[in-house]
Amino acid sequence: MEQWVWIARILEHSFWRYEDAPCDDFSMVLQTSQNGGPTIHEKEPLSSLQAEFVYDAMKDKSNMLLANYSEYRKLSGDGSCSYRSFIYSYLEQLVKVSSDEELRLIGTLEPLLEKFHRLHLPGSYSDGHNAFVNLILDCMDHKQTLSVSDYEDWLFKKSQNEKKFSEIISYLRLVAAIQICTEVEKFRHFIPELNPLCPEAVSWCRRKVIPMRAEGDEVHLVALTDVLHVPLQIVIVDMSPTEEPNTHIIYESPEALPLVPCVTLLYRPGHYDIIYK
Repeated sequence: MEQWVWIARILEHSFWRYEDAPCDDFSMVLQTSQNGGPTIHEKEPLSSLQAEFVYDAMKDKSNMLLANYSEYRKLSGDGSCSYRSFIYSYLEQLVKVSSDEELRLIGTLEPLLEKFHRLHLPGSYSDGHNAFVNLILDCMDHKQTLSVSDYEDWLFKKSQNEKKFSEIISYLRLVAAIQICTEVEKFRHFIPELNPLCPEAVSWCRRKVIPMRAEGDEVHLVALTDVLHVPLQIVIVDMSPTEEPNTHIIYESPEALPLVPCVTLLYRPGHYDIIYK
């Protein structure tokens, strides 16, 4: 199946349409991030999730998640929660896989510098790339000497340096923008402003993808996983007519890459968090 058809089947069931249902906690999380509070929080029991919703349908769906999941981690609602939750979940799981995974991930980035220059996107690709690769190598080093719990504690403390972690998020936004601009024919089916002309895509990404406050949505995640080849599924708690929470598979790992960490995110209207088995 052509990949754009596969993406269409994901996005035709887009959960944007159910974003009018508020979450009690969302304004609190947004205010915390705007006031300089943490952007990544400690894990919480999933049983506490129900209290964050206004509508019974969302409360019921959150309760159903308890059959398969046990904890979740809140992230600030600053427009980058999709990127931040994705990369943090991935980094958490590196301690449980071979160091070949870090090398595989870094290898996926090799073609991007040439594409960046060809597209004339703003910013410095090399600075972000170096920051990201150094973080991945730092994780590789620490997982070899720390226990799983100690590695998780180290990663959490490292993530609290928002200035450095923002460099990582900024780079991932650039990676997504490069992919969208490179594969315009595929992504224009889901972005009304685009046409087959690449300059249109560059302009759109300058406004909708690269800025840190631009809302990171599922199109961004499709582009990001398209490059990094990291499996991603999203568990959705919303006001859609389904009785149970939906799970959208954004990217599945090829059989040749069975040990790549699988990221699972929790989506509620307008916001992404991390959810754990």
